[in-house]
Amino acid sequence: MKRVSRKTLVRMALCGLALLLAATAAMAALPPHKRICVLVREEAAGWYREGLAVGTAETLIKQELLANGYPVVNEAMVEKVKRDKRAKLLEEGNAAAIRDLGRIYDVRIFLVGRATLARPIQNDFGTYTCTATVAVQAYSTGDAKYLLAETASGKELGGTPDEAAQKALETASRTVAKRLAGGGQANPSGAAVQMQVVVEGLSGFQGANDVLFACKKITGVSDAAVESYQGGTATVRLAYRGTASQLAEALGRQGLPITITSAGGNTVRAAAN
Repeated sequence: MKRVSRKTLVRMALCGLALLLAATAAMAALPPHKRICVLVREEAAGWYREGLAVGTAETLIKQELLANGYPVVNEAMVEKVKRDKRAKLLEEGNAAAIRDLGRIYDVRIFLVGRATLARPIQNDFGTYTCTATVAVQAYSTGDAKYLLAETASGKELGGTPDEAAQKALETASRTVAKRLAGGGQANPSGAAVQMQVVVEGLSGFQGANDVLFACKKITGVSDAAVESYQGGTATVRLAYRGTASQLAEALGRQGLPITITSAGGNTVRAAAN
């Protein structure tokens, strides 16, 4: 039997440690029971955001953290922090600003980041596609230590540029928020399976939206989005903890005017009545 050198054993051990650390990082969540201040700046890439809800990313992240028991500072306190002249340094990860603002405003963790919206693109049939990216970093104020970072993107369809942008921003924000709260890791053990629901014979884009909303109501579904709509056929991509048959059965109970035609692999197919 060929002997394994000590150098090879060390390399194997280091590789194993790296994989373990990577897995741990992928499942990282914010420390519980620590007062958190959420500051997320929104930017549109050179286009006017008329009709969009300002502060969407920040609001959705706060809501998810509160729902999971995290103590989040109120809006009045957030505004005070934003008006402080050191807020810009805080966004840059400046250690002195993190410590000082944490002490002044009684914050234990600063969650800072940026939400970026690309310019919506017009598709066939007058619909629009937009991509949004939300990236945040968390810092402990006691020692100005970097804790973790999360980034997620959302790509959505809409009947108008604003609708597509708003939906994309909401998707990206919710994904980041769930990961921060420990409930939305990218690839946890026993994770949901990527699937698609294809519905033919729809009379318009509203039908695609109806299918999307129905899918989002199903227990076990996450990250649902309209991937495409063309010629009356809509494709909704989603993650689901279950089989295609179970997804089809659940979709059939949502009251949509559709008939399930097949379910297998990672695809559920249906036709509009």
